[in-house]
Amino acid sequence: MAISFFWTCSPKLSYDVKSFLFDGVPNPYKVEVTVIQDSIKQLQELNAANALRTTVARNDFNIHTPYQERKCESCHTRDNMGKTLLPMPELCNQCHENFNEKYTNVHGPITTGNCTECHNPHQSKLKKLLKFEGQELCLNCHNLTQVTENKVHKDIKETNCTECHNPHGSSKKFNLEKGSCYKCHENFETKFPILHGPVSVDNCSQCHDSHTSSSDKLLLTTGQKLCYNCHNPKEIEAQKYHQTIKGESCTKCHNPHGGTTYSFLLIK
Repeated sequence: MAISFFWTCSPKLSYDVKSFLFDGVPNPYKVEVTVIQDSIKQLQELNAANALRTTVARNDFNIHTPYQERKCESCHTRDNMGKTLLPMPELCNQCHENFNEKYTNVHGPITTGNCTECHNPHQSKLKKLLKFEGQELCLNCHNLTQVTENKVHKDIKETNCTECHNPHGSSKKFNLEKGSCYKCHENFETKFPILHGPVSVDNCSQCHDSHTSSSDKLLLTTGQKLCYNCHNPKEIEAQKYHQTIKGESCTKCHNPHGGTTYSFLLIK
């Protein structure tokens, strides 16, 4: 009866009796203390870690300036960041050179305003924000079999296509870079003091086709017809030396690349 009294009377007395008689009785007066970390300190540590990760990432990547400076609105609309302010290439031409105005022959992705076919608009581990490196970039669109059918390309191995071709455009066919023909062919600029017009402006494709051509010397056409693409036949035939040439090829007497005189005569 006494035990029952102590069991149910004072809570403290009840606990004392129960804990004396039994193990594991919960103490109603024990206060559980939870240590909460300083939230400001946690935030500072998190920011420091993020800053470190950002620094490492920026060392690995080439970053487009607007993206690096977080000026998203310079390219994108505020209400829809997935939408650009202008269509390409007008958007890119706000800061970058307008290749449609610079070149007479423009590479396909540029004519269709698809700069991001080759370039990443935000960041890349490659220079010029390219998506791929070397031939891999070009072979995303160009067929390797067709490329290697050109005899000049048979032994290029890992040669970068841009060593001979301008990736944006050119004043010449096939977007050839200036002097690219001289990497394999004779450099007439060092051979003749006076150069034929197309040679002087590095426009070999004015007379020659690509290396897939089966024609002699890769000429676009033969004989007088080739020369008359630029020269006026009436003016040529009016000269007394030409009145009896009939169908003779001009290159029988004239060097098509250059010479020591402005007539480029082979016969002295």
